[in-house]
Amino acid sequence: MNDKIIAKLKKDNNNSSYVIYREKYIKGIKINIIYNETLTDSDKLSDFIFRSLDHIEKIYDENEFLYDTIKNNISNIKIKEIKGYDDVCKYLNNGFVILLIEDDYSLALEVRKNLSRSIDKPMSETTLRGPLDAFNENIETNIGLIKRRIKSNKLWNTDMEIGRYTKTKISILTIDGITDTNIRDKIIASLNKIEIDKLTDSSTLKYLIADEMKTIFPTIITTERPDKVCDSLLNGRTAIVVDNCPFALIMPVFINDFFVSEDDKDSRSINNSLTRFLRYIAFFITVMTPGIYIAITTFNQEMLPLEFLTSFASQRASVPFPAFFEALLMLLSFEILRESDLRIPNVSNSALSIVGALILGEAAVNAGIVSPIMIIVEAVTAISALIFIDTEFINAIKWYRLFFMIGATTIGMFGIFIVFIFFVINLCSLNSFGTPYMIPYTPISLAGLKNSVIKFPVKKRTKRIKYLTDNITREVFHDKD
Repeated sequence: MNDKIIAKLKKDNNNSSYVIYREKYIKGIKINIIYNETLTDSDKLSDFIFRSLDHIEKIYDENEFLYDTIKNNISNIKIKEIKGYDDVCKYLNNGFVILLIEDDYSLALEVRKNLSRSIDKPMSETTLRGPLDAFNENIETNIGLIKRRIKSNKLWNTDMEIGRYTKTKISILTIDGITDTNIRDKIIASLNKIEIDKLTDSSTLKYLIADEMKTIFPTIITTERPDKVCDSLLNGRTAIVVDNCPFALIMPVFINDFFVSEDDKDSRSINNSLTRFLRYIAFFITVMTPGIYIAITTFNQEMLPLEFLTSFASQRASVPFPAFFEALLMLLSFEILRESDLRIPNVSNSALSIVGALILGEAAVNAGIVSPIMIIVEAVTAISALIFIDTEFINAIKWYRLFFMIGATTIGMFGIFIVFIFFVINLCSLNSFGTPYMIPYTPISLAGLKNSVIKFPVKKRTKRIKYLTDNITREVFHDKD
């Protein structure tokens, strides 16, 4: 039986030189030792496996069952029983050494090589005074960072494997008694429907379980911060951690989540309320400012005082293009600069983008391609967009910015009003795994409103959002006498 397993394994691996086959005899009984040297630690193999087998050879009683003797005396913490050829392949490709002891009796012992980088600080979600640890590519390390913060047996994980060839392990994290089981079941049902050859990161999984055709706004949040995942779990959300990926997924999400930062908890309520108000103002500035400029300069000049109108007219006198083309040209230029800023090495990206923007803007104005006021409009628009860090949310802003520009160049402010109505209708019609996207604004949630534009003090936020969980009581504070 074991010879057939080895023969099939060699055939399936095309006699790979990295898969090592060794034999050892204990009192005349042959043991086949199989491991992949690219995934296993040679020191662990030598110290824990081969030395243990040498010791077992000395203490083995021929009247005993060798399988039981090895299982009870091998120096290894993680021991798995193998039930078939599929298990052999699974554990071999996960850094285990396979011991084929006797026909139908086999063990897998973990001697995995450490191929993961150490825990580092967040790169895409910077923090001022929060924790400085971030997820890495090891799923066990990532779950450990979460369990280190939530020290409760109620933190449950459901493990799955996705990908015919990659066999990527994912873990669905929930908190029993807080997480809505209906939402969790919807997520698991979506995962069970996935049939794909490979899964190498959480972004691919995000688009597989969320219907990206219904909206351009993200309905799942991607994060590399364990503290953000823990906060979401304790509020009734579900998290998914993917092996070989340093980003976790959080769901369901609401529009307000993109205006809230984990660093907000380090600020006083009154100060942070002002910051959040500025974020909402920045959102509307970055979405609507180019469209409003086009509408005013093209159709609705009567909305401007005569002094401003005269100034705008004199600045645009030498520009040969209509306002829409002028705005579109500058938007494309800034987006190209931003994209190059993301792609080139960090050593030089900031300097190049700043110099590029200055030179480009100055040259465009001197050449009469764009007006100085357009440079100001686009600069304010671009700076306001920098407040948001979620890539999908930023891309959604770009699309609606273009829609507002098209509406403005068609029928002016009335076109902006029509696009705004469709914008609000779209947001109100969205849902994230069955929960309305516009919570806490519609439907109204008092618990959510206390942590929205206006941030209430911690002692006033004692309830969870009822649309996320049936366990709405979060914290109760008792004043001391």
